[in-house]
Amino acid sequence: MQMLSMIVFLVMSLMASIAMLFMSSIFWVWVMTDVGTLFLIPFLSAETRPKKSWFTGVATYFVIQFFGSVMILGGIILDWAIEAADWSSAMMCFGFALKLGMVPLHFWVSRSFVYFHYGGIFIVGAGQKVFVVACVPLFSDVPLCAYAYYFMAVGSMIYGPIAMFNAIAVKSFLAYSSVTHTGFLVIGSFFGLHIVYAYSFIYCVSMAFLVFMLWSGDCKFMKNLGSELPGYYKTGFVCIAMSFSGFPPFLDFCTKFVILQLSMEQDSTITMVSILTSSLINLIVWVWVLFIATSSEVKEPGFLSGTTGQNVLNMSCIIWNLFMGAGFSMLY
Repeated sequence: MQMLSMIVFLVMSLMASIAMLFMSSIFWVWVMTDVGTLFLIPFLSAETRPKKSWFTGVATYFVIQFFGSVMILGGIILDWAIEAADWSSAMMCFGFALKLGMVPLHFWVSRSFVYFHYGGIFIVGAGQKVFVVACVPLFSDVPLCAYAYYFMAVGSMIYGPIAMFNAIAVKSFLAYSSVTHTGFLVIGSFFGLHIVYAYSFIYCVSMAFLVFMLWSGDCKFMKNLGSELPGYYKTGFVCIAMSFSGFPPFLDFCTKFVILQLSMEQDSTITMVSILTSSLINLIVWVWVLFIATSSEVKEPGFLSGTTGQNVLNMSCIIWNLFMGAGFSMLY
C-alpha cells in the first residue's frame, strides 16, 4: 500500500509538472509548480528507516519551496496591482532561483538531499528541475534581473564541481552535481528550449542509471565507494563517470560541447570561459571518483556476474553513455 501511494503521488506530481509546459500565464505556472511540489511530499516522506531522519530533509525542502512560491506569487500580485515590472521581476527571479537551488541560494540542496532516499534525489535533483527551468521567464524586460539570473547560473556551473570535490557523503556529492547541471540547464535555456529538453532528457537518463547503481549498493560515503558499489555494476559506473567527467566521445561531453558551440556563435565570452572552467574542475572530480570506485581490497564479482536484469541494466548503461553521444552529435 505504501508503494502504491508513492507511485500515485509521484505520477500526479509529474502530471502537474508536465501541465506547466502548456500554461501561457505565469500565474498558472506558479499554481502547477506548487501542486507538483505538494504531491511530491508524500513520495519523499515514504521512508522505512526507524529514526525518521528523512523528516529533516523533507521539511527543509518543503519550507524552501513554499518560501520560493511566496516570492513568485508576490511578484505576480505586484505586477497585477501596481504594474511595478522591476520589483515584480526581481521577486520572481529570487523565487525561481531559490526553488531551483542556484548559487548563492543553494544552501538547502545538500541539507535536504543527504536525508532523501535515492528515488527522491533523482526526482528533486533531476526530474522536477527540468520542468521548472523550462517555464522560468528570462526577464528580458528587466536587464538587471536577466543578468542576475544568468550569473547565478554561471556561479552554479563553477561552484558545483568545487563542492563535489569536498563532499564526504555520496548524497551530498549528488546534491552538488545537481547544482552544476541546473546551471547548465539555465544557460541552455538562453539558447532555446530545445536545448533544455535535449540536455535534460540525457541528464535524467544518465542520473537514473547512476542513482540506481548507488542505491543498489546502499552507498553512503565517498571513501567507501569502491567497497560498497556492487562489482557487476562497476563497468557501467566507469562509463557514467567518464561521461560526466567530459571525456569524448561520451554523451555528457557532446551535450556540453553543443552549449559551448552555441555560446561561441553568440560571442558570449563569459559563457565560454565558465563552461571550460566548470568542465576542467568537473574532469578532476570525476577522475577522483573513478579512482575511488575502482579501488577495492576485496575480490568482487566481475563483469556480467549479476542476474539477467542486473546485466541488462549494466549493458544498457554502457551503450547509453558510450554510443549515444555519436547519435546526439549527429542531431546537432
